[in-house]
Amino acid sequence: MKVIMAADQMGYDLKNAIRDDLRQRGYEVYDVNPDAPILYQDAAKAVAGGVQSGEYERGIAICGTGMGVSIICNKHRGVYAALCESVYQAWRSKVVNNTNVLCMGGFIIGAEMGRVMARKWLEAEYMEGLDPEMAEIVGKEAAELVKFEDEVFGPKK
Repeated sequence: MKVIMAADQMGYDLKNAIRDDLRQRGYEVYDVNPDAPILYQDAAKAVAGGVQSGEYERGIAICGTGMGVSIICNKHRGVYAALCESVYQAWRSKVVNNTNVLCMGGFIIGAEMGRVMARKWLEAEYMEGLDPEMAEIVGKEAAELVKFEDEVFGPKK
């Protein structure tokens, strides 16, 4: 799986810890800023752009609280970013909401928690383990989201 990552100054150490762990586990990780932090908005745009283009299957964006990168990532069509502060939230965001960008806050998440969150999120599959009734509801909601994007952005080309 190809993953793109970036972080600002407040999330830089967390990004590096997660990146190293994922690479060690065999993930193909592209680090937007391996040598120095960048502005949170540039980190978010790079991650969202990489996922939106289809070059990367998933992305991880990190700033101080995770809020700034989450807001910016979610401005990109087809990018579904979740700001998570627990392993359960990260896992659930993929299973139920089919997120393709995980956002975290370097002020909030420690290195070990971040590594576990990223692994569980990357291992999760959309609708995995949902009962059929819930899967039907989730599927309808996903279709409605695509219709909404078409209304906002126009038909996808």
